[in-house]
Amino acid sequence: MDSLDALKMTVVEEPSKEELRGLIRSLVRYNETRAVPENSRDLAVLMRSEEGSLLGGVMGYTHWEWLFVSHLWVDECLRGHGWGGRLMASIEDAAVRRGCHSAHLDTFSFQALAFYEKQGYTRFGTLPDYPRGESRYFLSKRLTK
Repeated sequence: MDSLDALKMTVVEEPSKEELRGLIRSLVRYNETRAVPENSRDLAVLMRSEEGSLLGGVMGYTHWEWLFVSHLWVDECLRGHGWGGRLMASIEDAAVRRGCHSAHLDTFSFQALAFYEKQGYTRFGTLPDYPRGESRYFLSKRLTK
């Protein structure tokens, strides 16, 4: 680079998917110079009715021998019947088959903190006022011994 004065920073309110992918690819390339390849792979377990309607699911990704659970949803008509726990057990089992030893996730005070703790997750961090008047919790769980 000839001159650092020629650099230009811009705020991009709606970056394109290609811009985001380029940024992520660059970061991953750097990470791989410092750590083993992360081998990031999406993972999901979906629950459907006989007619094919989506009634629940859990999704996330595995990398560096960890599962990150990004989303869990169960239709209101099925809540309170153990389906959330079954979905979590299923994605955790799939992650272990991929070589994962642990899992982590986050949830909000208005969502499912007690549910995740019941599934064996332990809180390791809290962000208060995220969103204002609520909290965001970060949890992890060992999947293998």
